[in-house]
Amino acid sequence: MLLMAMCTTLVFLGGFLFHTFRRHKNLGEDLWDAWSALVSSSSHLKESTQEGRVIGIMLTLGGLFFYSLLTSTMTAQFKLRMEWLREGAHSQVMEREHIVIGGINNRLATLLRQLSKSQHFAVQDGSAQTRKRTVLLLTELPRKETEKIVSPYLKDCQHINLFIRSGPLSSTASFKKVAADRARSVILLAPKDDYYEADADVVMSVIALKPLLRGSSTGVVAEVSKGSTASLLKGMPEMRVSAVENLSAKLFVQCSRQPGLVDVYCKLLDHADEVINVRSFPSLAGLPYGHVRTGFPDAVCCGIVRDGKVQFHPKDSEPMQHSDKLMLIALKHTHRHPPPALMMQAAQIRQRLESNRGGREGRGGGGSEAMVRVHRDSALKTRDANQFKLNEPAARAERMVMLGWRTGVPDMIREFDDYVGPGSELVILAEESLEERESQLARMLRTPLRNLTVVHKVGNPMSRTDLTDAILDAGSVFHPFVSAGGHMFFDNVPFSIIVVSDRSWHHGERTKPDKQSLYSLLLAESVCRANKIKVQSLNAELEDNRLGREVVGSHPSLTYIGTSDLMGLVTSQVTEHAELNAIWTELLNSWGDEIYVKDASMYMSPGECPTFNELAERAVQRGEVAIGYRTGDNTVINPCPKDVPLDFGPEDSLVLISEYG
Repeated sequence: MLLMAMCTTLVFLGGFLFHTFRRHKNLGEDLWDAWSALVSSSSHLKESTQEGRVIGIMLTLGGLFFYSLLTSTMTAQFKLRMEWLREGAHSQVMEREHIVIGGINNRLATLLRQLSKSQHFAVQDGSAQTRKRTVLLLTELPRKETEKIVSPYLKDCQHINLFIRSGPLSSTASFKKVAADRARSVILLAPKDDYYEADADVVMSVIALKPLLRGSSTGVVAEVSKGSTASLLKGMPEMRVSAVENLSAKLFVQCSRQPGLVDVYCKLLDHADEVINVRSFPSLAGLPYGHVRTGFPDAVCCGIVRDGKVQFHPKDSEPMQHSDKLMLIALKHTHRHPPPALMMQAAQIRQRLESNRGGREGRGGGGSEAMVRVHRDSALKTRDANQFKLNEPAARAERMVMLGWRTGVPDMIREFDDYVGPGSELVILAEESLEERESQLARMLRTPLRNLTVVHKVGNPMSRTDLTDAILDAGSVFHPFVSAGGHMFFDNVPFSIIVVSDRSWHHGERTKPDKQSLYSLLLAESVCRANKIKVQSLNAELEDNRLGREVVGSHPSLTYIGTSDLMGLVTSQVTEHAELNAIWTELLNSWGDEIYVKDASMYMSPGECPTFNELAERAVQRGEVAIGYRTGDNTVINPCPKDVPLDFGPEDSLVLISEYG
């Protein structure tokens, strides 16, 4: 305003001076000449009188200072205003049935790719309302910085339209401007590595959403780090919150212990492969579960969801209820309706029960169980199922070396303790101080470890000297002996090396942690080879799957596990169907049923070529659910057809859902 006032003053002052010395012109013309001299430095050159030239020079100098400063200030303000408009923090989104993602973390790329795939399949089967799905990304980062982060992902997301908005995630106004109340779902990503700080941010975002979503059908999928936070969010009144607990530590432990399990998870969680579909078929009410389980030729029935509780092993004689939901492993957007044969059987059984009502229901129920037994006997082809009964060996002691340290390591230690046998030992080599490690362990591990002894060593995992000392230490940790073949063993127990993404490696470029993890793993392999140490497994935690595939392709003895990618797949599955949260929470925890990759010879006789149906029935006898198999490096989930004889080799395995490993 001051600059504008100065410019106006100069125009009027120059105009009156021109009018004073130009007696033949009117005041309007003089004011216009003063304005011209102010804004254009060459306008005063036309003055022919000495007085006019002096006034023109004065106006030109004033224009060079005040007017140029005014225009530059206005330009800067206009640019800032346009940047503010471009950020879009204030603009009201008018979309409906879109998806809102709040926050950014290393699982965003996987989430966007899966949302794109889901939309692609929805368009193919005709269930999509639009050709492309709208996704709104709300972050607290500047828009340019966010665009720089997400731009590499968009080439793989051809079926979504991604829009970016900036605003505080703890503000109701931010979510209102992205029309969260009209969205299909809101996904809240944990943006920070610190568990408690990340959970606090997510809880504040849920609280900010509450005024908008009270009574709304919009579902909220929130990533949390702790089970206590998940319980807190599930108890939020008047909101549909699915709290997806960060199970990356559990995933890493499970996949590091079972070769090929990471491939199974990738297939079961990818929208383009066989996934777990939750289907409600009220027309099958009354039909025994044994009939339903074997009645889907193109799917694997792996249990039911009854009253919100997941049951992977219902009794075959258990009748289906109207409210039951089946868990079917099949392609996405398939099996919307039950097979006609099952519907006919269900109708016949209901008719039989009605006719037997009045004292004859017992005979009708016995007939149903007899039908199940006949079907099972036929599938087993008169083979004695008792020879395949469950006889799991006790957990053995193990030796492990972990390279690196990060926030989730205490959770990994607790998971390892649940799986290994008594007398197992874990050596941790990292640059983190002993005081910091012990402080985290004391805070995270409330109860003493039952089977595992942890030994800490301070050193650089990328130093060959430190790494060799950690592996070859023959003190209280390892007691090696040399076999006749010259290979070194440790008490004849399994020995494995694990590399986690050390938090000190996360400073700098995004690929730095993966590069250093792979370097440590390759160095560990070299140390073991040089000292003729027999290693059962060499695993590294990575975020870049492409880099992992390249290294594993040239070093088949190595294995990489993309825990962030897997957790992104879990979040995308829960976004599509909230009931999958309870299913995957149980499958990824050590206290319930899990997915195991077991030796196929446990389910067949030497030289036998059983069908998958026969293997599935034998798994049922062991209290398990067969969902696929692995031959070499090839993983097959929901094999079709299921009545073709399979020729398994000595290294092939069966993929099962089981409570026992």
